[in-house]
Amino acid sequence: MNKADFNVVDNNDTQELAKGIAFLKSRRAVANLSLMLDEMNAKTIPNGVDIRFAYCDRSRTADYDRGDLDGFFAMLEEYDIEVVVVRSLNDITDDILDLEEFVKTITDKGLWLYSLEVGPVPITVSHAEDFGC
Repeated sequence: MNKADFNVVDNNDTQELAKGIAFLKSRRAVANLSLMLDEMNAKTIPNGVDIRFAYCDRSRTADYDRGDLDGFFAMLEEYDIEVVVVRSLNDITDDILDLEEFVKTITDKGLWLYSLEVGPVPITVSHAEDFGC
């Protein structure tokens, strides 16, 4: 997928939506997670991304070496995904070096990273400091 296909504001009905996965960092109940996912999809669909899968990281830690991230990366291999959607970069980690590693892992897989804080523009590590990482 190229950038022109992804960055679709005012998406028309004939354009194919990019297949996304939501990365949720939360310990909330499943019903609340479902509502969060619906809210995320309401923001991403108009910008060309359909969240078809979700992964919930329930760990208490934000370290990059946590087991929940291993499960997430395994899920990326299992499904046909084009975009990873997060509510905030801080959901991934609040450590800039760990965030760089996460972004590198995602981009090495050929995926885009979409933060709801940033909008429909794929983010890179260069944006991290803008969001408190």
